[in-house]
Amino acid sequence: MARTQFTVHAGNHPRQHCPVWVNSAGLDPGRDYVVVSDESKAALPAQAVETADGVWLAWVIPALEADTSQTFSLEEGPSIGGVALADGKYGLDINLTGDLFTTYHHAAKHNKLFLYPVIGPTGRGMTRGYPMVTDIPGEKHDHPHHKSIHVAHGDVNGVDLWSELDDHGSQRHAAFLPAFGAGSTYVSGPVCGAFRSRSHWVSRSEQPVVAEEKHVVVYAPAPDARMLDIAVTLRATEGPVRFGDTKEGAMLSVRVASSMDADTDGQIENAYGGRGEDECFGARAQWMDYVGPVDGTTVGLAVFDHPTSFRYPTYWHVRNYGLLHANCFAWREFLGHAGVDGSYVLPEGARLRCKFRVYLHTGNTQDARVKERYHDFITPPVVESM
Repeated sequence: MARTQFTVHAGNHPRQHCPVWVNSAGLDPGRDYVVVSDESKAALPAQAVETADGVWLAWVIPALEADTSQTFSLEEGPSIGGVALADGKYGLDINLTGDLFTTYHHAAKHNKLFLYPVIGPTGRGMTRGYPMVTDIPGEKHDHPHHKSIHVAHGDVNGVDLWSELDDHGSQRHAAFLPAFGAGSTYVSGPVCGAFRSRSHWVSRSEQPVVAEEKHVVVYAPAPDARMLDIAVTLRATEGPVRFGDTKEGAMLSVRVASSMDADTDGQIENAYGGRGEDECFGARAQWMDYVGPVDGTTVGLAVFDHPTSFRYPTYWHVRNYGLLHANCFAWREFLGHAGVDGSYVLPEGARLRCKFRVYLHTGNTQDARVKERYHDFITPPVVESM
């Protein structure tokens, strides 16, 4: 194997547990690779991934100071650990170094498609179990439609795909597609795992309203952090689609574990330093972090919005009782007057896309350096092939 080197330039921000990707034509996705730091001689797992744009190499930078660079040499494996996807009892299981991280629930018995549980870096669940699990001590049992992590909206051509009340619609899984547009349907590996699903949002009578494609990428964990990227694309396959102005919906919705709720021991903070529901509800911000205790340890769940998302930066429907929703449509509710209308009509055949990173961390917002981790997402390091 010819010697291949890559130089990673941190740029303006310090990097920590930061994924990097570089186009690497000629690599075999079926082989194991590592990248070796020319400075420390440490070998890091690397993964060749087949995509619609060719083969890309991915690895995770443990740490890199701002305005510095580091050169890596590519070698063949072996790599251990990482992310593994497999069909499980309740849906598509995603395991990290052998332990369950989350399951993508897509069975027809559910009205929504959702991720649950979501296991944080301390090994404990960070999203509410109800209504999937009803006997967790101390959990709130309100809003049964708040299913861990999901995507939904309450007015899609007049169809309620949010509340699960009378005459509500449903989300129906159709198929799993090649995870990166080419190659395997389920991608597992030492650096990341991924899947891509196609579904249909349907009315009470099962008539299709809009098509959804969801792309989820989960990265191998660090001792104090876990992260997954979720890209959601909605396509108007049945004619124009009107997304109504309502706070009841989200392009990404999270209900945190009840022990984290800000009306008890938790804390909400956004990218502008706003804290609590009074300062964060209805505000636009690049990210939102929900911090609180889980089994006595302070942890946080941050959602990052990407600049390529529709109506970036999003508005947030965030509540002290544990709700964290990225909602870009509810202008009337959020701005507090009737003279605005945040509804949007997606033309027939057109697409609407949002992209998020969910960052699970230990410590509070400042300890976890959430602001810097956001830049890992939107302005990642530049990788130069040598």
